[in-house]
Amino acid sequence: MKLRKYLILCAAGSFITVLTLLLVPSVGVSIEGLLIAFLSSNAN
Repeated sequence: MKLRKYLILCAAGSFITVLTLLLVPSVGVSIEGLLIAFLSSNAN
């Protein structure tokens, strides 16, 4: 995969993720809970 296509794919994925988090509250809450659980389990 060429660098340009990879960057476009990453940008599109990020944009879709941000829109989903903003527009679908239940998904945002679920992802936030998963991130907090992950970070708290890896904290020293």
